[in-house]
Amino acid sequence: MIKKYPALLILLYFLSGNLLAQTSDTAAHPVRHFSLQQAVSFAMVHNWGIINAGKDLEIAKQKIKEQIAQGLPQIDASVDYKDNIARPVFILPGEVAGQPGEGIPVQFGTRYSAGLTGTLKQLIFDGRYFVGLKAAKVSLERTDKQFFKNKLAVKEQVSNAYFNVLSAEESLRIVDSTLQITQKLANETEQIYKAGMAEDVDVDQLNLLVSNLKSSRTFLKNQTGVARAFLKFYLGLGEKDSIVLTETLPELIYKKTHDPLLLQHFTLANNVDYQEVNKVKELRNLQVKLAKSEFIPSLNAVLNYQTQAQRDQWDFFQSGKWFQSSFLGISMNIPIFSSGGRAARLKQAKIAYEQAQVLQRQTAAQLSIQYQTLRNDFYNALSVYRNKLKNRKVAEKIYRKTTTKYTHGMASSLDLLNTHNQFLKAESDYITAGLNLLQSAEKLEIILTKAQ
Repeated sequence: MIKKYPALLILLYFLSGNLLAQTSDTAAHPVRHFSLQQAVSFAMVHNWGIINAGKDLEIAKQKIKEQIAQGLPQIDASVDYKDNIARPVFILPGEVAGQPGEGIPVQFGTRYSAGLTGTLKQLIFDGRYFVGLKAAKVSLERTDKQFFKNKLAVKEQVSNAYFNVLSAEESLRIVDSTLQITQKLANETEQIYKAGMAEDVDVDQLNLLVSNLKSSRTFLKNQTGVARAFLKFYLGLGEKDSIVLTETLPELIYKKTHDPLLLQHFTLANNVDYQEVNKVKELRNLQVKLAKSEFIPSLNAVLNYQTQAQRDQWDFFQSGKWFQSSFLGISMNIPIFSSGGRAARLKQAKIAYEQAQVLQRQTAAQLSIQYQTLRNDFYNALSVYRNKLKNRKVAEKIYRKTTTKYTHGMASSLDLLNTHNQFLKAESDYITAGLNLLQSAEKLEIILTKAQ
């Protein structure tokens, strides 16, 4: 039985291999389903920019630990070993050995020497340390604000990419449905023309419509692919990962236009950009204090212990003595005169602080204008969207009626062409208006988002 169907067995073998490969590939790259909120939440963990921003936050935390450590005890140790291959020779006057007028060469030291030193240092007082510690904490807070800003930026990127995919898919859906209807009309018209009941110009116009729709379909299909690639990139996914968007353009428009956040008043103190500028101002003020601390003495304590041994034979751990020495010391560094260097640094720090104050007022004014602009853009976009939605319904009604009239011989192909173009333009304007509405709502939502 097997010998009769060798070709069938070979075919089944290759088919099973392909199915196994497809199953393996699906397991390696599972299909992910995303609502808009799920996509944003996923990006907050897997987006490459967010990951790097999180690393910056970790670095800032470690800098605080580094700054704290500078005021805690510091212990260092060193081990020294020397093999005096050629010991130094000193010339002694002959008088010491009863040979006046002659120099007597003498070698000093032993062939081998070793030493162990331990040093404990403790900062007692330094104004720069305390200011630096405060500056490190403020710098961490500023980095945290920047991390939150990165999250908002990624949220906007993911949302806009999500909107772009939906708008491209919606446009493609409309073109597909219109192409199907137009292709059917073109086929029917061609049959009528062959029966001598229609003109060739009717056939040509419908075929032209079909050709244009096919070109539009190819373009939109490519645009959809590009939009999906961008969305996967912002999500931190690979090219082979598959995603399915579970929300539609009308659903998102309804959610965004009914979002209670968009009805809130703008509070300057809640804005992350304004909070970050405040942190810059605080850091500049600390730089002034740091420059002032250079005029104050600093105090440090040192405890040192040392043990040494000298040998003519390499037997450090077998015989002979090790000689210990130690000391405890306190040092005070008193700044007296720097030829105006410290005063110049203090003046620079004060000027930088004044610049931060100006930047704070400028940012407040800019954010107020930006909020008013974004709010007006949102309501203008909402008004345009409602108008385009109404126009779309009217254009669709006219197109369908004209199509019905054409099939019954009550409208010309030119009428069909005009209403068809009018319908597609109305659809395109509607989708563009919806996309603009979503994007403007997203921008308004971001500026109203309260910083953490």
